[in-house]
Amino acid sequence: MSATPSRRAGLTARAAALVSATALAATACTSGTADPQAEGGGDWEPVTIDHAFGSTEIDAEPERIVTVGWSDEAVLLAMGIVPVGMAASTYAGDEEGYLPWDLEKIEELGGDKPEMINTDDGLPVEDIAALEPDLILGVQSGMEEGEYEQLSGVAPTVPYLDQPWMTPWQDEVRTIGEAVGRPDEADTVVADTQSYLDGLVEEHPELDGATFAAGTLMPDTGELGFYINGDPRNALLEQLGLTPAPFLEDIDAEENAFYGTMSQEKAEDIDADVLVMWFNSPEDRESLEGSGVFGRVRAVEDGGFIGYDDHVQSMAISSPNPLSIPWVMDDVADDLSEAAEGKA
Repeated sequence: MSATPSRRAGLTARAAALVSATALAATACTSGTADPQAEGGGDWEPVTIDHAFGSTEIDAEPERIVTVGWSDEAVLLAMGIVPVGMAASTYAGDEEGYLPWDLEKIEELGGDKPEMINTDDGLPVEDIAALEPDLILGVQSGMEEGEYEQLSGVAPTVPYLDQPWMTPWQDEVRTIGEAVGRPDEADTVVADTQSYLDGLVEEHPELDGATFAAGTLMPDTGELGFYINGDPRNALLEQLGLTPAPFLEDIDAEENAFYGTMSQEKAEDIDADVLVMWFNSPEDRESLEGSGVFGRVRAVEDGGFIGYDDHVQSMAISSPNPLSIPWVMDDVADDLSEAAEGKA
């Protein structure tokens, strides 16, 4: 299977995208016109957002928003809001850390690129504070409680709702919509995205009921990592009609982890109709595919295995959002269809 979607150009034009780069003068809220203007000044009712660390009250309409979650910026952009700062994607972004769906959406809105924030080693509170935000969003993040407390001293901060990195995209959209005073727009974004996914379900009835497992090759240990139930990747595949393979119930995950591991020697225990694996490099993929024990996995033998080594595609699925879902899922659904029919 090709790691690069064959209809990517069409998807991006249709779905549009977002992200940020170097402009501190970026206006937080845009109207989607060629000259975005802040939309403050209207009546604002205080909003309280409940989350993993308690609750956050937002007393005034946000006009300078910083996002530190994987896809919070995409949610804002889908509602016509360009943040002043956002987390850089050093894994899948361009040389500045921008993801393609973000850049496309920013261009569509006519906004300035947000300032990029490197969060690889934690959340840089001073860098975030320098952007003078009046709202900080980390709804799809692994923000630690100490970081939350520090950031709350800068501006109202909304971390993940329950488990780190495992906020369902629908809840992410609605939470952010509430935080910025656009709950109706958030509902529309959710409905439109769900309608797109419902269309894929209608196009691919062969996926209904097929069992699946999604995982990766752990770079440090060589173990197989499998995403557990509730992980956004698994949830997205379930929305297409697939069913988590029973063996996933036996995968142990550490507290607050979104995956568990299995040694390659136990690979034959993988019992799923469809097996989807993401790899950090073509070399990692070739190494596992050349393994004798992996070749005896039922899905591999039966034509149900899909391997991806494209970082951008992996990111689009790893943190699904209203921009990345239509950007990537047409081709992924086709791949899944072939795997479900034993033709991968």
